[in-house]
Amino acid sequence: MTHSITTAELTNPLYYLQNAQTLIDWVVKVYQDLLTDEELDRLSQFQSLCEPAQALLIRMVMRSQSNFLMRHIDHYQEITESTEALIDSLVTTKLIALNQPLSVQECFKLLNRQELLMLHNQLSSKPLSKSSSKQTLYDSLQRSSTAPLPLHQHLPVLGDTLHLLCDPLFERLKLMFFGNLHQSWSEFVVTELGYFNYEPVELSLESRAFHRREDLDQYIELEHLLTDDSILSIEERILATQRVEPISTWLDGRKDRVLYLLARELEREEQTQALRVYQQLSIQDAHIRELRLLERLGKLEECHKRTRLLQQENPTPLTQLAYQRLLKRSSKKLGVEYSASTLLAPPQQRLTLEQIEGVSVERQVAEHLTSENSHGHYVENHLINGLFGLLFWDVIYAPVPGAFFNPFQSRPADLYRSNFKERRYPLITEAMIQIETGQYRETIRQRFREKQGITNSFIHWSVLTEELVERALNFIPADHLKRIFERLLMDIRTHRSGLPDLIRFNSDDESYELIEVKGPGDRLQDNQKLWLDFFVRHDIPCSVYWIDWSHPE
Repeated sequence: MTHSITTAELTNPLYYLQNAQTLIDWVVKVYQDLLTDEELDRLSQFQSLCEPAQALLIRMVMRSQSNFLMRHIDHYQEITESTEALIDSLVTTKLIALNQPLSVQECFKLLNRQELLMLHNQLSSKPLSKSSSKQTLYDSLQRSSTAPLPLHQHLPVLGDTLHLLCDPLFERLKLMFFGNLHQSWSEFVVTELGYFNYEPVELSLESRAFHRREDLDQYIELEHLLTDDSILSIEERILATQRVEPISTWLDGRKDRVLYLLARELEREEQTQALRVYQQLSIQDAHIRELRLLERLGKLEECHKRTRLLQQENPTPLTQLAYQRLLKRSSKKLGVEYSASTLLAPPQQRLTLEQIEGVSVERQVAEHLTSENSHGHYVENHLINGLFGLLFWDVIYAPVPGAFFNPFQSRPADLYRSNFKERRYPLITEAMIQIETGQYRETIRQRFREKQGITNSFIHWSVLTEELVERALNFIPADHLKRIFERLLMDIRTHRSGLPDLIRFNSDDESYELIEVKGPGDRLQDNQKLWLDFFVRHDIPCSVYWIDWSHPE
């Protein structure tokens, strides 16, 4: 069962309303079993409104806020009816509320500094000066009033306030449609404008991002705990997050990520409490922050022992490098012998160039290396990722359950999860066999032609020209590509970056070389060092060019 999506033409003045109706219809078809009767009734109420009222409500929903001053509601050119009359109909259907009491936090988000000063001086017996900062006003208002404020009574000059009662419903609809809360209505617009074209993937009931209402509830709860700091302290948000017991495995990962981000925020204020949170997580980034905190707190023996233990858990190369550095420091301070493995370095070249204003050092080196039989290209991460994206296109866009659940995805939702390879093993094997047989060249050429312009998170079409692709296919040995792609698949999130800046093709001997360029004062990053080490170990030609300017400014 596939549900196609047609975006509204932007020549339609109410394009945003048509897109919202498309989203609502799609969600009701696919997720009706996860919507309550009350939510379905509210959607029916919305659809029974006159078109101008629907348009005004969607305009408000798209503004990413729940509260409005009525006098600030724009009089949109395409909505010709009286705004006041439309507001009345929205209040009658209980989609918005009039003059609902607001918390200090809500007032703070709604009002400007001058309006907050007026409110403060109305409520407090100790007026503040006009030069008071918003933070000073906020702190003083918090002390003056803890109960929700009927703003229209305290400051009638501001007029009526409006509150979107339907905001939680539309948030839920967007979550069911996009599978996340960071995408928005603008996805429809950029697609219609032609800025993005997406690969069509068959969407079925099995493809849904959510299969239980509890999953939706928990996702929304975790998102609010991460982003809403208006009511609970950071410690309270962490405790509330820890109490969430996800039903789905992937929500477990989401919970850990939220805890990690909250702990990073807490670390600025309370290192010991943050440490306890890190120690409960299985995220490698959390392990590194835990160890660095132990080191900072002077717990060197615990840091050393814990690092040794974590080294046995098959860390990524980047994490392993961080562990080695921690062990080297702690061993030295503890007087313990430690011998870390050394990264292999490629050949190093020194090159002096005359600096050209407005031209990057990488492009200058690429130009310097280009001659009749030698061609330098500034590719950064785009060439290897682009070739990977073309060859593994069917892998990336395989209709695996839970990977694609809306028509606006440039990559599968599980791309960075540990089981990405496992779930697509036959397709990955098939692509690797193509490299062994030589078929990969024709596959990449064909997809380059057929998929041109379709959004793929691995491909930067403006860089991946036909000339560059042809040279890469003709000069880079199949075995080299296979080894590089195997490493990329080990940890896609990390390994898709850190690749050398340039590639040089030499027609004289049909050779190529990957080149990392470092300008004055620049240094190699860890992920770059790891890629270079990998290239050296597998006899993949590479080097580092250190650049000096002949006339430094």
